[in-house]
Formats: sequence, C-alpha cells, structure tokens
Amino acid sequence: MRAIPLGAAACLLAACASTPIHAPIADAARCDALAGDGWRRIPAPQVASELLALAYITTPPEQARWYVADDGRHAACLPPEAGAPCGHVLHTFQPQIHRMWSWSGSAARSEVCPAG
Repeated sequence: MRAIPLGAAACLLAACASTPIHAPIADAARCDALAGDGWRRIPAPQVASELLALAYITTPPEQARWYVADDGRHAACLPPEAGAPCGHVLHTFQPQIHRMWSWSGSAARSEVCPAG
C-alpha cells in the first residue's frame, strides 16, 4: 500500500469541500399548475425559513417556488426530492394575528404519484 503525501491529501480534501452539491429546485411550470388560479409567484418571503419549519420541512427556502394569494396566504412548492416521495408538493400557510402563521398538512396539494 502506498502512502499519500500530506499535500496531496489536503488537495483532495479541498476539492471535496469545494465541489458544489446539486440542490433540487422546484419546477416552475409544475408548481404553477399545483398552485392554480389566485396565486402569484414571489421571491422567498422574509419568513420563509420559519414557514418551512412550521411544516416540519428542512429544505432551504431557495429550493422552493413561493406564492402569495390576495388574502395574504403564502405557499411553498417543493421539488420531489425535498418534500414528497415522488412529485412536487404545495404547502399553504395562513396568516394569523400577531405575525403568527398556521399550517395544516391536510391542506397540502401533491402531484399524483405513478402507480407501481
């Protein structure tokens, strides 16, 4: 067995640390279809991390497509790798009093998974 020089090992480790990891981003067309009428796309809101945490989602906010409705509801559409076993999923968040939000898993909309 041959030893790896310390300089080469450090170089290998640096390459591993600097190699970007692919982060799935939600598909705009699929998310628009899930959202439907009455929603408009927006950048991630300031409370994006808090909203995702409310729904027990650890995905970074920038991987989601964000929407807002005229009544103030917000929605986050997540790609399959981040929020659902097979398709995109749209989570909605309802504003409450005193800057609080509510979320219900039963209100989430998901793409239909293929049979099998």
